[in-house]
Amino acid sequence: MKVVRQIARWATVSGAAFLTSGTVWAEVGEAPALRSKPALMRMSYEVLDLSPSETMGLAGVHYLVNVHRDWYVGASGFGAVHGERGGFFTGGFTLGTGRRFASRWMVDGGFFVGGGGGGSAPQGSGLMLRPHLSVSRDIGGVMLGAGISHVRFPDGDIDSTQAHLTLGIPFDIHYARASDAGKTVHARDLAGLRLKRSEWSATLGEYRPSNKARTTAGDSMDATLRRVGFEYRRLLNGGRYFFVETAGAMGGESDGFAELLAGVGYRFPLANRLVLTGSVAVGGAGGGLVDTGGGAVGKLRVGLDYELAPALKLSLEGGWIESGGSFSGTLYNLGIGYRLGDVGSGRHGEDARITSVHLAKWRLAGVVHSNLDAARKDGNGRDLSLVGLKLEKFLSPSVYLTGQAHGAFAGGAGGYAAGLIGAGWEMPLRADGRLSFNAELSVGAAGGGSVDVGAGAVLQPQVGLGWRLDRQFAARLEAGRIVAPDGKLDSTLVGVGLLYEFSRPEYRHETGLSNGL
Repeated sequence: MKVVRQIARWATVSGAAFLTSGTVWAEVGEAPALRSKPALMRMSYEVLDLSPSETMGLAGVHYLVNVHRDWYVGASGFGAVHGERGGFFTGGFTLGTGRRFASRWMVDGGFFVGGGGGGSAPQGSGLMLRPHLSVSRDIGGVMLGAGISHVRFPDGDIDSTQAHLTLGIPFDIHYARASDAGKTVHARDLAGLRLKRSEWSATLGEYRPSNKARTTAGDSMDATLRRVGFEYRRLLNGGRYFFVETAGAMGGESDGFAELLAGVGYRFPLANRLVLTGSVAVGGAGGGLVDTGGGAVGKLRVGLDYELAPALKLSLEGGWIESGGSFSGTLYNLGIGYRLGDVGSGRHGEDARITSVHLAKWRLAGVVHSNLDAARKDGNGRDLSLVGLKLEKFLSPSVYLTGQAHGAFAGGAGGYAAGLIGAGWEMPLRADGRLSFNAELSVGAAGGGSVDVGAGAVLQPQVGLGWRLDRQFAARLEAGRIVAPDGKLDSTLVGVGLLYEFSRPEYRHETGLSNGL
């Protein structure tokens, strides 16, 4: 088992997910080739046997991209939504293979590896393994399926085989080489594609518990729970949109609280720059002694979006959250969002009648980090290993934005997780660009696993050395610190990463908000 842990500690895994981003530099050379690959957004549900008398309902979200005709890779996340383990979350990467038969049917098998835990579940250090085998059928543009999965935490007490159900939404992703960033894709290469609009927002918010809210210890929950997170919206036709949001506690005596939800909403223009929004979301939440029962939560929100600039907005929201446990309360959010434009296939969006779009560079990285001598709440320190996913969106050849999520898989801190956003700077160290140096600063929320992070806010400065392996892939060594200003965590960080670089088509918004798209 020690050998397995050491291999897992230093093996870098990667998946695929796509954001869109603006790029402000240009290159010269041959015309870029716009490519596409099949992809699938899959939701899953299964019921794990934790003991002869306890079960846990586990919901999963998987973003899967075909890297070969029959092979896919992707990022996956799981969260408890039923049982007694609200706050249980894991994240990591999936590799699998699938093949169609009888026209509308598909059989596929895959393997997930990741880290996490929480909800006082018996997850040990947090390393999660999950092979699966399933059969699905194409029904009206979605894939409905069922199969068998096995969830195991090698140094914990979770070892369960069960049936699972899946719902998949297939789509295509469109991209180009990273070296094409800043170039232009002309109308002749956009035939059959539609203009689409999405928004990424960084959010600060709080929950004010109702009078009935109790902690998992049975005490009255009086302190306001402060959160930091981000939200992704995809705007559809007729003012509708769907979204995914995630956040973690950074204050209010609930370090370790986290949430992941998805929902739908509607936008109604009030003026040229002002939009009224309303939404409903469901998902999983818990941790930090917050009593969400099995983890299922629902939210109702109303808000106002104000356009600061064609691609920048400010939002203010209020609403109500309800859980399967005693926790409920009012909510308030303040967010700043960046509006993105891209192209893609499908029914939603506008026909691509523009003359050209630009290509924007960004990067995806699978990383393994170790936090050395990480402080625990019992006063001791112990090395802590995490698996994570990083997204880096370049604003210029040197400056990028980063978003990242990490979950523990070794070090006796199962359930510890961190989510961060920040910015970085990169410069080449060789004329051919193969060796590079980068520095970045990120802030966010962390907690769980008895790691002493105080109220949950963390700061993470780091530097790295990257070595380009080919046109798309690079390896990176990373080092830095992770500090909890309100806790005792002040740990040296070391790690390795495998990076995938590419560019995506995007267009600029030149008019105010509208009810279209």
